[in-house]
Amino acid sequence: LKDDLDKSNILWLQTDQSRIGFVIGPFDRYNDSLLFKKRVYTAWVGILDEKKTKEMEKLQKAILVSERKFLPGAKRAHVSRMKIRIEDTVIFAGAEADSLFVAHNLPASADLYLIKKYGTISPVFTPVLESRFSERIFPIFQSVFSKNIQKQFSEDDLRKGFLHASIFDEVCHSRMRYDDAPRRLAEFYPYFDEVYADILSVKAAALLYLKGVLTEHELEAIIVAEICQGIYYIEKGKNQAHLDAYAVGYTLFLGSLLDNNALYKKADGFSVDFQKAFIAIDELSHVFEYYLSLASRDDAQEFIERVHPEHVLKQFKPYILKN
Repeated sequence: LKDDLDKSNILWLQTDQSRIGFVIGPFDRYNDSLLFKKRVYTAWVGILDEKKTKEMEKLQKAILVSERKFLPGAKRAHVSRMKIRIEDTVIFAGAEADSLFVAHNLPASADLYLIKKYGTISPVFTPVLESRFSERIFPIFQSVFSKNIQKQFSEDDLRKGFLHASIFDEVCHSRMRYDDAPRRLAEFYPYFDEVYADILSVKAAALLYLKGVLTEHELEAIIVAEICQGIYYIEKGKNQAHLDAYAVGYTLFLGSLLDNNALYKKADGFSVDFQKAFIAIDELSHVFEYYLSLASRDDAQEFIERVHPEHVLKQFKPYILKN
């Protein structure tokens, strides 16, 4: 009511385990492709799922134990605290109702001074997660992948992989903050910020596999789920401007897998060479790391302008249309 958004953010961060989750305010700047300054209002109301939250916190702690390596000269931002909330969300409004993302990471990147002092909270929206999986992710899996891959992963395998990928994405988002990245990359910042978290989530899952927290099968299910998610965003990004950053980022992700024969065509659909996929993802992570940590806006613009989502989508379209 007093337009003191910083105080509102701080109070929300301090009540992270509230049974009722309620967020309202101007957060994301992705609709402002010109200056990347104007924010859009969003809101949601949900109930904390305490059991699932505690389960996911164990995985989060296992990821946070290992320290990432940062490039020399990068102005890394130390985030004081990272929390996860799994919510049974009942109401969405504003930008969140338009986009229906499966999770959020708040405060917004523009409020890095708050994030460094008070940390972040990542609400994960269970109803959207289930809806996205059943209506888009699993149908894409059935349409695009070969019968052999489909035999390897059940619907529950993929559902769990999609949940893990979504949770790890939010955890990794908090670990890739740089003091100067939003200012340095300007309107091209979202193109690297969003999908880099997904790339790091696969690397985090690989770390959990090495620690014995995840099985090899669960790790592979996460990669398959991320591929389906990439196809979803590239397809949606054609007609929804606010998803353009996701479409371009996932184009780089899927393009890297295709170029390295980690994702390849067979007579009845696509298959995955998981060993090559890990290598390709690791290589791509270094590219994203450079742009987020050190590159200039002009560097980013030149790089992004060479990316064409329609070229990658064309590879999958015959399989999607056929079904």
